[in-house]
Amino acid sequence: MTQATAYDKDQESLRRKNEGETDDDSRPLIPKAPEVNQEVYRDVAPMLFRGFLSVSATISGVPFVFKSLNQHEFDMIHLMGGGADEQAPGFWDLFLAHGVFLIGGQNVLVERQRWMPKIANTFRDMLPAAKAKVIRHLSELNHRAANATTLTEAYMMETYSRYRWAQFHGLNLSCTSVTGIAGTETLGLNWAQLTWRALNYYEDQGAVYEREWDNAKFIGSCSAGKGMQRIYNKDHDRHRTEAEDRIARKDKILRHVLEGRPMDDGTTLRNGQIVEVAQTVEQLADQLDRSLRGEQDWHDRVVAEHEQRALDARQQKKEHLLALTEASNKKFEGRRITGSTNEMVGLTPAQVQERIQRSRQLQAQALAQGMVYPEAEQAERMSRFLERHGLLGQEVETNIGVSDQDTSGATPIPPPRDPGKPWRP
Repeated sequence: MTQATAYDKDQESLRRKNEGETDDDSRPLIPKAPEVNQEVYRDVAPMLFRGFLSVSATISGVPFVFKSLNQHEFDMIHLMGGGADEQAPGFWDLFLAHGVFLIGGQNVLVERQRWMPKIANTFRDMLPAAKAKVIRHLSELNHRAANATTLTEAYMMETYSRYRWAQFHGLNLSCTSVTGIAGTETLGLNWAQLTWRALNYYEDQGAVYEREWDNAKFIGSCSAGKGMQRIYNKDHDRHRTEAEDRIARKDKILRHVLEGRPMDDGTTLRNGQIVEVAQTVEQLADQLDRSLRGEQDWHDRVVAEHEQRALDARQQKKEHLLALTEASNKKFEGRRITGSTNEMVGLTPAQVQERIQRSRQLQAQALAQGMVYPEAEQAERMSRFLERHGLLGQEVETNIGVSDQDTSGATPIPPPRDPGKPWRP
């Protein structure tokens, strides 16, 4: 009867699972994306809320502050005669001129069109070696800006990014009231700002659609509760899949920027684990072929690398212990030592006798220190008490003589015995 009941229960559970009526306790939980240290996004915030990255330099004793260029400025360089080719005359002069932010503490963005020809002529007359050095540093700054633009998608998924969106929603990110710098409104929005606004907009739209859908499900549950439960379960699975896709996408972006890994590495996140999934029939056939040849996939490589790291750690520990043993043998010439650098040597009989006497003296001193002597006043009071009750003095005498009584009926007092052991059967 018990087996039949268990069988029926399993069958009912399978039926409910196939129909989407899985219990809440048996469904996998929706994973939560881990928060990333804000230091990873140190270049993203300036790109979003200032519009550019900056770096300081000193040229001929004059302090300069250079900034990164956005897509509008690159287009302007091409339109101003620099041409699309980097070898075109005047391209690098205009490139450096558009990258200048401050000269001697003066903001050139306010009247940029008036300053642009003078700055370009200054870089044109600069020595080739010095110009190449400035171009290299400014190119590195623009490379950092490109990486920050790529990280914008991952930054949008963070909680503190959503807080900043609530603060700046509806504002022009290039205006002076947001950047705090005069002239930034002439730069326009860069790709990082445009991407951040678009992603947050669709995030808000998705939240609105989900709220309306939840309201519709609540109304439908009033008349078809059992049918709506299956829809709730399917929505739960959909939310879990979407959360896993977001975490996998965020992980790929971070690894692409920080580690240089390709974005399309064929891995995805399912049930909290990164797995390699074949998307087409050709990829599935190739994966099967590589498995038959014994090649390792992503999971096999992770396990193999972990085992290799553990093996290397054990080998390093073993080599360290061997080095310590060899150093000890070399230092003490193979002699056995115990806990210190003293050689283990036995004691002579005289030394043993001396240590025994010393131990007894220490024990006697400890016992002597533990003795309590009565005070003089208390001793005098005790003497008067004993004398008053006849327990002390000359009148107290004890006489033990010989008796002539008959001993045939006397009962002897039993001698004291050692305490016995408890009875056991």
